[in-house]
Amino acid sequence: MIKHIHDGNNNKLPGGGPLIFEEQYVNYIFKYIPKDDVRISVGTIPTSQLQLGNIITFALTFSLAHKLKKLGKNVTIKVALVDSGISFPDNYKFDNVVYQKNVVYTGIINDHINDYKELLEKLNSHYGGMNYEIVNSSDLNLHKNAPKIIKKIINEREKFGQLLFPSTKCLGLRVPCSHCGLADKYGINNLYNGDIISFFCPNHGRHSFDLKKDNLKRLEYETPLRNLIRGILYTKDNKEKDIPYSWLRVTGSDHAGFYQEQLFYRGAAMLDIDIINSPLIVYCPLVTDWAGVKISKAIFLRGEYKYLTDQGLDYFIDYRKFMAKFGTKGLEVLSDEMDLWRPIYIPQFCYSP
Repeated sequence: MIKHIHDGNNNKLPGGGPLIFEEQYVNYIFKYIPKDDVRISVGTIPTSQLQLGNIITFALTFSLAHKLKKLGKNVTIKVALVDSGISFPDNYKFDNVVYQKNVVYTGIINDHINDYKELLEKLNSHYGGMNYEIVNSSDLNLHKNAPKIIKKIINEREKFGQLLFPSTKCLGLRVPCSHCGLADKYGINNLYNGDIISFFCPNHGRHSFDLKKDNLKRLEYETPLRNLIRGILYTKDNKEKDIPYSWLRVTGSDHAGFYQEQLFYRGAAMLDIDIINSPLIVYCPLVTDWAGVKISKAIFLRGEYKYLTDQGLDYFIDYRKFMAKFGTKGLEVLSDEMDLWRPIYIPQFCYSP
């Protein structure tokens, strides 16, 4: 590891955007949350064990919730485990179309769920007890406005396919086969006829879904589409006075900047959504490897972090190894560090060989 000499102060303000937030960015956020109740949305795809990036994201979420609670807000953290995430090998193809099985069908979601629950409980204890709830991403489809938004996007699927999935130009919408769990990952072979969508399974042929009659929880979305639908639904909640809570989001900084500008804000505008009420987003720093690439579950599943294990640094990619090396004290040190962070000038964690 390269040793860096510094003064220990990570809060020196550079110019530009950070100057707006002065000393306490939470005070700025507080001003733009008009309702007394706040829901903080954070999520992850549980395809493998927790890695350091997940730990930091969840810790920052609890830190933010704790600060807002001290300012007088009633805060609930909604931890979404993305149950539509891929667990089947990425290279499974039929006629050059990528198919997947989700983590619920394969049961992979259960392999590490206890680690997620343990981490959340430890963070909750550190911050003196916060309200939090684990939910599934499919619960998003139960929102009262979900059917209308989904229908609008489907009706304009050519435009949204071009915007959200430029490589395929198709809408990343799918329903798994009830027989084998396979789903066309990017919706390449989907057929649309009014409220009826026909999906193709390479093993069992076509199967249909009725937007008006079938259970919407079965619908799955590729990430950019899910991000758009979620953002619009949260925007509507924030705007409606009879909804008692406002939404706030915490997500990784790999979804910052151009990603939100093009895939959420532009998409919302295409549906005539007034984004003035869209949820504020706090971006968590990335944990990167020696090449500047974020530590990733997908890369881990491909077996490409052997160099970390060989050097005794596998605590970067394995929550159990992190706890064995640093224990609860390690989580507390990380959390105390995050209490000092600002949303614009947040340090990046980087492994250096």
